Amino acid sequence: MTVYIVVYSLILFFIAAAVITFAIIWVRTQRAKLNERAKQLATIENSDQLFAEIFGNADSASFIIVEADTCSPVYISQSSSAFFGVTAQKLRLDLTAIGDAVGKKPWRAFVNRYKEWDGSGVFSFDFCYGDNRHAIVQTARTTHEGKNYDAFLIYDITEQTEEMKELRESLDKALGEAAGKLTFLSSMSHEIRTPMNGVMGMMELARKNINNPQKAGEYLARAGDLSGFLLSIINDILDISKLESGKMLLYNTPFNINAFADKIRNMFNGMVTGKGINFKVETIDFTSPYFMADEMRLTQVVTNFISNANKFTPAGGSISVTFKQLDNIGGNAQILIRVRDTGKGIAPENIRKIMKPFEQEEASTAHNYGGTGLGLALCDQIVQLMGGNIVVDSELGKGTDFSVFLSLPFTESVEEDADETPQESESDDFAYNGCKILLAEDNEVNAEIAIEILSDEGAVVTHAKDGQEAVDFYTNQPENYFDLILLDIHMPKLNGREAAKAIRASGKDDAKSVAILALSADAFVEDIKLSKQAGMDGHVSKPVDFDELRVTAGKVLAKKKAGR
Repeated sequence: MTVYIVVYSLILFFIAAAVITFAIIWVRTQRAKLNERAKQLATIENSDQLFAEIFGNADSASFIIVEADTCSPVYISQSSSAFFGVTAQKLRLDLTAIGDAVGKKPWRAFVNRYKEWDGSGVFSFDFCYGDNRHAIVQTARTTHEGKNYDAFLIYDITEQTEEMKELRESLDKALGEAAGKLTFLSSMSHEIRTPMNGVMGMMELARKNINNPQKAGEYLARAGDLSGFLLSIINDILDISKLESGKMLLYNTPFNINAFADKIRNMFNGMVTGKGINFKVETIDFTSPYFMADEMRLTQVVTNFISNANKFTPAGGSISVTFKQLDNIGGNAQILIRVRDTGKGIAPENIRKIMKPFEQEEASTAHNYGGTGLGLALCDQIVQLMGGNIVVDSELGKGTDFSVFLSLPFTESVEEDADETPQESESDDFAYNGCKILLAEDNEVNAEIAIEILSDEGAVVTHAKDGQEAVDFYTNQPENYFDLILLDIHMPKLNGREAAKAIRASGKDDAKSVAILALSADAFVEDIKLSKQAGMDGHVSKPVDFDELRVTAGKVLAKKKAGR
């Protein structure tokens, strides 16, 4: 806007000089040469036309020239009538009529500022007038034949002012977001470095006590716990990032709310009751237990609430988890999921705070109870993504109530797998003895770890350094040579999904039946879906939990053996 005003100020000088010159000539010659009067009037009229061409609509600007010493009008543009709502004739007689148009207060402020001006440079004054309109006065002084003349350009800047207001608001918002991101990054750095420091310290202690297996084992076990905590922080950060960028997708599948409640009960019953806390999970008023939803994300929300309740509830307290159908509207169940505890409670002024990333109720919370302050922020955003909302009711010293309200569509009954229990048993008991595994992993350290662990458990491992080499190893061996193929996703030449597709399309007799699992640091639901679409039978996220890998491999191989 500043550049805009400067450009028009320069134009102003040219117009002012021209109009003043013509006006003076007209005054000096009007008595002697009547025929010249018409010529000068035409020149002034041309100035009005030029002014209109430059500044457009007459409602948006006014141009006035006065003698500096007497403030007598020399020139008033025709547009002034429309701008001020006062006729040009009246303004020629009394310029103070502008004060009646714009208001006494801005007029007095302008006059006082104008009197203080020494005539140098460009004098600027902005004011409000009318119905919340904004204008600016730009004044320049020029001298002709010993007389000073002041030229005023009054220009409506309401539109530009609104644009600037919006820009300032956007800038303030951006600065606020930048400050928030800086705080987020600072907190993230602290939360990652703290357990990482613990891992490195425990590893160093284990190294120093290598000749003391008991102590070394204890240090390594604690390093493993810290590593698991570090991984949970990283997963939460990635989830937050996905949600805030709008890239997290829901993977809705049929699920049984009764089975879901049983799973939640089994996950927490031993942990909670072991602390001496009464624990209850119940389902109420469901006309049908079968719904469509992202069960994994729903589990993430509920388990986070229960973990917090368990953290802040002392022995002798209680935690109750309720799943209740409130209504049935158009084939969608209105569902309440409530986690209620009798813990320490949350101060009312801190309820909003705990729903923000890395925020906790008070500074001592992390020290006394642990946690990063990411969990509830994740829950809030996941529930919003599901189209629901969270209501928090809490009272200090009496406990907290987290209620999730969701609208979930009913679906047909979920088919129960009669062989599910035997498969779980087979997968738990599965051992790698004699299992021929093709491992495709381009990272040398990851490959070394996997080969060492799998080989120690009895597997025969063939290592491919990229996706193309994995396909070549597979195609060059006879049918049914490999029992299991493990493919990293991000590899040179062919990535894991491309390699899986090539294996499935190879035409070998076992191409469709050989078990293929993805090993990947891509851990989101959409990544798992992509792996399945590429023809893989399962997806194990990195860092690899080799117990989880063994169980997953056992399940897949059991299904393959059963011909499924």
